[in-house]
Amino acid sequence: MGSPIFKRLIAVEDAQNIIIRNVERIRDSETVSIDEAVGRVVAENIYATIDVPSFDRATLDGFAVWSADIIGASEETPKRLRVLGYVKTGRVPRGVVRPGTAFRIDTGAMIPKGADVVVPVEYCDANNGVVFVFRSLPSGSNIQWAGGDIMRGEILVPAGTLLLPRHIGGLSASGISRIRVWRRPRIAVFSIGDELIGLDQEPSAGMIYDINTYTISSLLRLLGCTPIILGRTPDDPEAIARRIEEGLRRGDLVVSTGGSSVGQSDLVVRSLMRAGGTILFHGVMSKPGKPVLVARIGRKLYIGLPGNPTSAMVSFMLYVKPAVMAMLGCDAEHIDNITIRLRRREYGGGGRRLYRMIAIKIRRPSDYTYEPLPPASESISTMLKSDGYFVVPEGLEFLEKGHTVIARVLDGVLQHADILLVGEFSPSILGVLTETTHDMGLHVRYIRKSRESALQSYEDHVADIAIISGHIGGCDLLIRRRLILIARKREGILASAYNISVRGYRTIRVGTHQSAIFRYTQGYADAIIVPEEIARLYGLRGERFGFEELSVLIGNRHREHIIGILRGLGDEI
Repeated sequence: MGSPIFKRLIAVEDAQNIIIRNVERIRDSETVSIDEAVGRVVAENIYATIDVPSFDRATLDGFAVWSADIIGASEETPKRLRVLGYVKTGRVPRGVVRPGTAFRIDTGAMIPKGADVVVPVEYCDANNGVVFVFRSLPSGSNIQWAGGDIMRGEILVPAGTLLLPRHIGGLSASGISRIRVWRRPRIAVFSIGDELIGLDQEPSAGMIYDINTYTISSLLRLLGCTPIILGRTPDDPEAIARRIEEGLRRGDLVVSTGGSSVGQSDLVVRSLMRAGGTILFHGVMSKPGKPVLVARIGRKLYIGLPGNPTSAMVSFMLYVKPAVMAMLGCDAEHIDNITIRLRRREYGGGGRRLYRMIAIKIRRPSDYTYEPLPPASESISTMLKSDGYFVVPEGLEFLEKGHTVIARVLDGVLQHADILLVGEFSPSILGVLTETTHDMGLHVRYIRKSRESALQSYEDHVADIAIISGHIGGCDLLIRRRLILIARKREGILASAYNISVRGYRTIRVGTHQSAIFRYTQGYADAIIVPEEIARLYGLRGERFGFEELSVLIGNRHREHIIGILRGLGDEI
């Protein structure tokens, strides 16, 4: 092996790609408690095991009523209802809302049986066991349906995610207390130079303190690594080779500082020859950081950083940090702000400053777009799936489509989703996609969206996949989803998210399939109609009722892979 000292400088991006291609992935994992998991990288896809909320709940203080009782209610013609009780947060309602009755209810409390709307307190006047309602509201108003935020079987955190505080909050909301993460990378660190002394020594003429060991080891700890400090090594090829060999035995990666200038580089190259290394590159087109040297020794990498403290720190961020992320299968970009162009008109907060939460999509390096998330402050999924936010200033009614804004990245960390899936929830489609693409090294993020929003996201080239209920001409795949009727008796109340009539039942329309299941298991309903694939998540079985069609739209990114994966499901789920 020759000594290619600065003969050909390569671009920073080329150097980073060489490192990422050659680094060895960590394959050992461990399970940690959730209060120790922040800053660790998830080793498996994590799915929700419960619905959030797990019951239908009120989104504000008011009165839970039957919507038919308040039809036509107004200031001039209020509706009079008898108040049966008070449902407090954390309590199970006792009693049933029957025609002509109501329950006082707190924000977040469980909707009592028989109610299908919550009327805000400001539209009511209550006294002596009676409430007058001055506003008519449609069924479902001011109710957050079971599973309306997070659904059982939904992917919460994909494998390869660097866990940040918002992920910890989302996982704890689902009752997840133990998380499987990749073990901490062990990085061997040493400094090269005859002039270096330890902090416990008195400097003599020409000697300087070794500060790089402490700087680099501190940076490694911030990355969640375990630094293995090997100390200082003189400018001697045999001593340097011994340090490299020790680092290879004890660590997953070896990092040194110093010994990379023109006058010293030959020492390190000779040391790498002794250790059996192959130089991948030596010299980068950057200032500081030109004399970075990277070699592969067996299955591990050696990264030689400059000795100048500033150059060492900058080079660490450019080359060691990407190596660590690649070792953990994580694609996390540390960035505070990005510029995005608004996809649509974004309305303000009615006189208040609005912080619009968004999921950020990386189309190309330094080219970002976004997917808006629900603005509800009670939404756990918005917290979990937000990458950042932009501001609509107070006093502005809206920001126009095409306007450029600065978006703040939460925690200063932006994590790349290879495939963004939006639209209808299908545990079969989501499950096969996340597990199969995980084996390909790809990360899937799912955001539930209405039909219109999902189509818009797909047409704007933000979503890579959209799942739409119903048949859409020109869709890439059309999948039939089996529906089942689950009944404990052949008459009574039937709850369903579909507008379906069944002889012998009075249908109650709910907002989610999870709400129908909650109402059935809690005795609010005698029968439900839900997709079979969702019922299976709860161990429920029923009789075939029919099908609904799901149209799958697939963009150009990873198109052939995705079509191949989903065709394996068949045309019926």
